[in-house]
Amino acid sequence: MAATKGNGVVESYLVAYNAASFVGWGYVLVQTVLYLLDHGTDLSGLFDRIGYPLICVQTGAVLEVVHSLVGLVRSGVLTALMQVYSRLLLVWGTLYMFDYPEIRASPALVLMVFAWSITECVRYSHYTLSLLDIEVPALLYLRYTLFYVLYPAGVTGELLEMWAALPHASTIHPLLKTFFIVNMVNYPPVLYKLYTHMIRQRRKILGGAGKPANASAEKVGASPAAKKKKL
Repeated sequence: MAATKGNGVVESYLVAYNAASFVGWGYVLVQTVLYLLDHGTDLSGLFDRIGYPLICVQTGAVLEVVHSLVGLVRSGVLTALMQVYSRLLLVWGTLYMFDYPEIRASPALVLMVFAWSITECVRYSHYTLSLLDIEVPALLYLRYTLFYVLYPAGVTGELLEMWAALPHASTIHPLLKTFFIVNMVNYPPVLYKLYTHMIRQRRKILGGAGKPANASAEKVGASPAAKKKKL
């Protein structure tokens, strides 16, 4: 998410947006951990604990697509759209629509939520601090490294959730089941695009050795504005 240079109002808004998103995802992550500590493998009440906060904070990510479209940031519209679309399909088209234990109380949900919330806590905190010209090398490293594990983990959880929804989707409309299947088939090429995009970004930001020092693209240029452009 590359902020538009030299616009204090835009930068202030983006700081507020990213900080609020971090708080939202942090809440979901903490509540998930607390629930598991209290209830162990009994997941019957997990959705009641985190479901609607999860839906709300993920729906808020629609603004990331809007930011790209209207030029508030220089990030690619297609990349943002692919990720936001797939997640909205999960939270609204699966979790919200189908109140069944194999969907709302499944290990796949736990896997998906952990992958999403950890990814987003790191991402949004990194964006917020970068906009404030605060550099945290460890956070930068996590931003461009954790995806190696968290992307496949999240996709696995998403596919398992949609798979569990297939029998119930056909009871609403036969085409809904077909719609889910088409989306599941489309996952591998989309994952490949997002995964390779992050690998390229990692090489650009951290360098081949994965070391932020002297290799970070955020250090290109001496001015704070130059750093903010590279979010």
